[in-house]
Amino acid sequence: MFKLIGVFVVLAILWCGWWAFASATMQRGIANWLETRRALGWQVDVRTVEKRGFPLQLHARINDLTLADPASGAAVKMDELNISSPTYWPGYVTVVLPQTPITLTSAELRGLVTARDAKANLRLRPGASLQLERLGLTAAAWSLDTALGGIVGANTLDLTMIQPTSSSATYDIKLEASDLTPGMIPRAFLGLPADWPLTFDVFAADMTVTFDRLWDRRALGQIRPQPRMIDLKQAHAIWGDVEILVSGNVVVDQEGLATGTVSIKAENWPAILDMVENAGYLPPNMRPQAEQMLTGLAQMTGQTTGLDLTLSLKEGRMSMGFIPLGRAPRIILR
Repeated sequence: MFKLIGVFVVLAILWCGWWAFASATMQRGIANWLETRRALGWQVDVRTVEKRGFPLQLHARINDLTLADPASGAAVKMDELNISSPTYWPGYVTVVLPQTPITLTSAELRGLVTARDAKANLRLRPGASLQLERLGLTAAAWSLDTALGGIVGANTLDLTMIQPTSSSATYDIKLEASDLTPGMIPRAFLGLPADWPLTFDVFAADMTVTFDRLWDRRALGQIRPQPRMIDLKQAHAIWGDVEILVSGNVVVDQEGLATGTVSIKAENWPAILDMVENAGYLPPNMRPQAEQMLTGLAQMTGQTTGLDLTLSLKEGRMSMGFIPLGRAPRIILR
């Protein structure tokens, strides 16, 4: 009996020692990352970093966190940030965002993100580099708002990013947002009628992306891993009478310019054309030509308001057959 008690006492002492060591390592890692940001010229303000979780969790609570990059003008401010992992393996990390609004600032935007039960679960592979094996980002009702009005919100958000094989920079990425609701600003920008539905019936994407390097602890530095190959299996959106299905394969160069093909299936193209024109991307004097071209393309497939198109991209420029469509957006992660 006394031997059994002795074994439990020894195990308890070892467990306490391990928890103290692992918790101190987590605290030191957070402090080092913040100090590195300061050394790079960032504004970094933290009121306190609390150590919690004994004995089953390693838990750090960062209070009143402000990060600002003067080079890009990007900044984030939040009341608290909770980072935790089970004591037995610090590589299973959970990051919980606060229920209170998070202030986001960039050169073009200042807004507030409000989210319920928003958290990111990260599974990191053992090793000094801490490769990302799996990321799961979930949230209940969330929204992005500005002083001028709402930008976007949804009832849920579910994003997964999975590394199928170790030491590979290829990741399977899935995104789904239920009841995605564009705010008054994008609705006004698109000139939507008052009776246009408030929410998307479907908003989801499924793709495989190969980056130029692994997502690991170095990704928290100044340079993010950049996409080099994108296999978009399907992006699907239904909003009112408009339905869009997109798939394609593109290669992205070091400048963010894409080369490849993208297939687009769209229902109710007249409504889409209205949105494009109202947003200012289609000059009114070009509307008749655009309508004539799209009508002809629809009739080629035996449809009236449906389209089945293939866009070609070459070094960042888009075309549909012999018709040039201008430049495509650069694909660069900041």
